[in-house]
Amino acid sequence: MPSLPSLPRPAVPGPRILLVDDDPGVLKGLRGLLSDEGFSPVEARSAADAARLLDAPGPPPALMLLDLRMPGETGLELLARLPRPLPLPVVVLSGEASPGEAVQALKLGATDFVEKPPSPERLLTALRNALALGELREEQQRLREELARPGHLVGDSPAMEALRQLIARVGPSDTAILITGETGTGKERVARALHLASGRKGRLVAVNCAAIPSTLLESELFGHERGAFSGATSRRLGRIEQAHGGTLFLDELGDMPLELQAKLLRVLETKEVERLGGSLPIEVNVRVLAATHRDLAQAVREGRFRQDLYFRLNVLPLVLPPLRERPEDILQLARAFAAEFAGPRTPLELAPGAEEALRAWSWPGNVRELRNFIERQNLLRGDGPLVLRPEQLAGPTPLADRSGRLVPGEKSYREHVDGFERALIQAALDEGGSIAAAARLLRMDRGNLYRRAKALGLSTQ
Repeated sequence: MPSLPSLPRPAVPGPRILLVDDDPGVLKGLRGLLSDEGFSPVEARSAADAARLLDAPGPPPALMLLDLRMPGETGLELLARLPRPLPLPVVVLSGEASPGEAVQALKLGATDFVEKPPSPERLLTALRNALALGELREEQQRLREELARPGHLVGDSPAMEALRQLIARVGPSDTAILITGETGTGKERVARALHLASGRKGRLVAVNCAAIPSTLLESELFGHERGAFSGATSRRLGRIEQAHGGTLFLDELGDMPLELQAKLLRVLETKEVERLGGSLPIEVNVRVLAATHRDLAQAVREGRFRQDLYFRLNVLPLVLPPLRERPEDILQLARAFAAEFAGPRTPLELAPGAEEALRAWSWPGNVRELRNFIERQNLLRGDGPLVLRPEQLAGPTPLADRSGRLVPGEKSYREHVDGFERALIQAALDEGGSIAAAARLLRMDRGNLYRRAKALGLSTQ
């Protein structure tokens, strides 16, 4: 049986299920069953109690299990007066309802109908299917909103036009795609666009391989059975299974350990996954998108990445250009981000020389850096217009041109370092508003920061 080191992990509550039934015995049985399966049941003994819980501040429950026949307001009446679209998936439950009532409940938006007394298997299947459907609807809505946001794949440069055409052409396929590009170029946005273009009915499940400790990444991806290792108190579906019918996006794939690369390759080849502690393969229908800022070909040569997995994923490579290679898009992106942060009624204004400064900056953080820059200027503007000035980008003399080659300059090494340090400390002071807050942002001793700011000629007031 596979084993993992025992690490302290906080208990994560399962999805909240609102149980609505007037029978205390039924509620007790449902509460025990769902608690054992890792859910967090919340109880209401009438439609009125359920309505109050749904109207309470905070996020709603993940799902409602609703009895149709109750004294006073019935389950059907409660279902009929809920807002449309329904704020949460609903599974109806009754032992006395007529076929007509069941049909009516489904017409009112219920996901499923389960007869009393339900078998545990039938009830749990209905609940899990309803939860999956609810998550899928939320994910699709989030994707639509994100793709509609200003700044999503903005730009009329030849590189961006070619990228949009490629997404439209390869999106509907099931082929694995490797997305490469520098940090901040928008690899996850491209993955989301590819998923929407695919027409796959399942959700997009994103995993950042660099953000999860290697000791936990295997369980995160492949899931585990109860008792598979110390701390595995219940079965857990991995991200690969969660992406069944949809897309799995593996960000920072170059940071995945070699032993997991072999297991991922097997999933790609067999379309099957095996949970930790399990003995049977589980069939999965998943399209895999992967992204990295690393040179995987070089990693293969150095033995840090499997060659067979690289070839399997690199069927259709998609390379995102850095922002410095498409300067004609910078102003358009800046206006889009300004509309996002300041609103359409506060258009971006450019002081003399600002457009040239925007184009001249090398943007090592790419689109993410530009977005953060516009957001920061919007926060600092107060109630006035959003105006960009050249001095806001007047950091040290650029060390490199847009090709990344070093360029000669009149400043010494020390002057360049001081310039970078001055810009960094000034940004922290602007963001924090005080020496103390800036010190916290920079994780510096307050006294040391004060002395360094004074030495660099910065105001500490």
